[in-house]
Amino acid sequence: MAFQNNILSFGESKLPGNTFVLREEHRDTVAACRQPVLKTLPKLVQEMFEKLDDALYKLADKADSNRQQNAYFDAMREVRKDRKRIERGFSNNILEGYDRFWQGGSATTPSGNEPDDPDPDDLTLVGNEALEDGLAINSMISRGENRYFRALYALNQRFGQMAGGAELAAEANPVAPAAIAEGFHDVIKDMVLDVKVKLVIYKQFEHSVIDALSGLYDEINGILTQAGILPKLTRKLIRRSGYQHARGRGGAGSEGEGPFADDLRGYDQEDAEFQTELFSTLQQLLGHRRGMQSPGMEGHARLPVLESGDVVNVLSSLQNSNMTGMANMAMMGPGAMDIRTSLMQAMQIGQGQQADKKISDNDEDAIDVISMLFEFVLEDKNLPDAMKALLARLQIPMLKVAILDRTLFRKKGHPARRLLNSMAQAAIGWSEGMGRGEGGLFAEMESIVSRILSEFDDDVELFSALNAEFKAFLENENKGTRVTEQRVAQVIQGKEQLTEARHLVLEEINSRLFERGGVPSVAANLLKDGWKDVLLLIYLRKGGDCPEWQEALELMDRLLWSVEPKCEKEQRRELLNEIPVLLKGLRSGLNSITYDQHKMARMFKELQLCHVDCLKGKPVQASTVVAQPPAALESEGIDVSSQTADNEEIEEIVIHSPGEKEVPEPMERDEYQELAENLAIGAWLEVSEDEGEPYRAKLSWRSKVSGACLFVNRKGMKVAELSLPALATWFRGGKASVLTELDVPLMDRAMVAMMKALKNTGGSISAKI
Repeated sequence: MAFQNNILSFGESKLPGNTFVLREEHRDTVAACRQPVLKTLPKLVQEMFEKLDDALYKLADKADSNRQQNAYFDAMREVRKDRKRIERGFSNNILEGYDRFWQGGSATTPSGNEPDDPDPDDLTLVGNEALEDGLAINSMISRGENRYFRALYALNQRFGQMAGGAELAAEANPVAPAAIAEGFHDVIKDMVLDVKVKLVIYKQFEHSVIDALSGLYDEINGILTQAGILPKLTRKLIRRSGYQHARGRGGAGSEGEGPFADDLRGYDQEDAEFQTELFSTLQQLLGHRRGMQSPGMEGHARLPVLESGDVVNVLSSLQNSNMTGMANMAMMGPGAMDIRTSLMQAMQIGQGQQADKKISDNDEDAIDVISMLFEFVLEDKNLPDAMKALLARLQIPMLKVAILDRTLFRKKGHPARRLLNSMAQAAIGWSEGMGRGEGGLFAEMESIVSRILSEFDDDVELFSALNAEFKAFLENENKGTRVTEQRVAQVIQGKEQLTEARHLVLEEINSRLFERGGVPSVAANLLKDGWKDVLLLIYLRKGGDCPEWQEALELMDRLLWSVEPKCEKEQRRELLNEIPVLLKGLRSGLNSITYDQHKMARMFKELQLCHVDCLKGKPVQASTVVAQPPAALESEGIDVSSQTADNEEIEEIVIHSPGEKEVPEPMERDEYQELAENLAIGAWLEVSEDEGEPYRAKLSWRSKVSGACLFVNRKGMKVAELSLPALATWFRGGKASVLTELDVPLMDRAMVAMMKALKNTGGSISAKI
């Protein structure tokens, strides 16, 4: 393969100012890295097909129906028949993407498998198969990126170095899980297979290929290392300024470097300055408080200061010894986890005049701020108790981070801070009723906490990796949640549209019956028993502006005209000409709703007799139905009983004089009614039942017609559907309360609360929360 040594645009996979330049000395290395790709991926796909055949056969053997069994057997035949094309197409996609990357700085990248958030009205336009495809592809991409986080980071850095120092985004890497998954999706997507079968194929690809990429990445990184491309990058972590490492390991780096530096780029200088100022104010307040609490301790300032590394080492010992007991301690309330006392005892530091050494002021500040932070966590009303206990177990690890890396309090993008914020944010919608089973949010967070407690020593990079994994977990979970939530909203909206359509159809029918006075029973029965559904079907399918709707209304008008006595000769002639067209239109409309043919024939015979009487000019002798439109009658003091979905009879009209009219008293407008009306979409409530555990509910959708509110849980499933008065009653009775400040990250809220507490109470944060 011949490569062109030109300066080319690197598209969206570089930062502004970078250029993609393949250096001459790296051409052989690029070709050498291509060989493992050429050798490994086709072999993995071949192994996948061998396992896929067995998997499909087992599924067919366990199928619940013949149709499902045949679908699996048909899929086996189709896959076998198409196997060579798929293998060849997949290999070509990957190799062409690899070559294209080194030629032009871009490779085949995912084309957006994740569906945009569709409007609930348009949800039916999203194909189920396309949606399932997208979820499967995104799932395997997330799985691969999380599994090979370190190897991919090294690979991105080295490829970028070979490309003239360009900043390479993860999705632009031509051998990343995204490129591999999309390369397979491209050759499999057009196969005509049952969606369940396709998901089986994708899952087998995930297990056989994506889960087996470790050797490929290690081999490529090895080739690059031997070629001198950033040979010492792997396992290297460059610390930020202000970092104080454990004793004997030393070293400070420039701020903003390291594998999680990207996390910091989204925060502007103004925000960084605010965070720095906020922490400086906290330090001043804490120093003032310590001075007030320890007067006459001038000699204390001359005591030997313990190195931060020694403090971190002791904290690590406390972290390991308290792993099993910290969960119970966390539930004891603020101040239960007295790290300062435990630290003093472990380091054999005396108190007051007995002290022969001390902790540095900076480390004291870190201890104070972290202690107050977790007091805030344990008092935070937005977090369920179980989640508070879980997060409280991170107190010692977060204190170690604060001592090792001072930017924790100054940078919103610090990985440890982002992880804590993300976990707290995700915990808001969780409730005990959702369970703690495997695969759920609680189990995922518990796993992260356990890994931190068991693995975190002094390498802050662990938080960056765990943050990426947790983000991938939430994204994968949110995809299903969004679809479920939209479907629930669509069902509720559909019911409301049906109710609205029924009212409109009844108004159209009743207004005509009222205008004409007495109507023969055959015509009234035909309208209420059959034509009503014809109008309803047209309105729901095409709306009230379509020609079919107007034609159906006109046909109803012609029917009512046809059953009026015709005294004039010209009217009789017009009716004779109209009857065939009228009957044809009525029959066509009733057939469209699959109306009972025997009933239709009987009605048409009765209608024929009615028409004969009308042609003779006879007055109406059949029993009549008198109806009036609700909208017209309400203003005249006429009360119309409402029609329900279960009773499709035309409304019974009850007339009262204006003095007798019963008008329901309007509900008193108070703060709770206003709260219900102004509750924002996305707001979370905590709902307390008379019996059972409280639960969390999010306002997902509000009707623009009736104001009805749909509430869902964090899985997107409906938990309540309330009218505005009912929601106001919940607030008024204390059954529901709004969770506030949800858009403000936990640590931001905590630090502001700390500062207010220190200013107003002399240091007790719980007094202000």
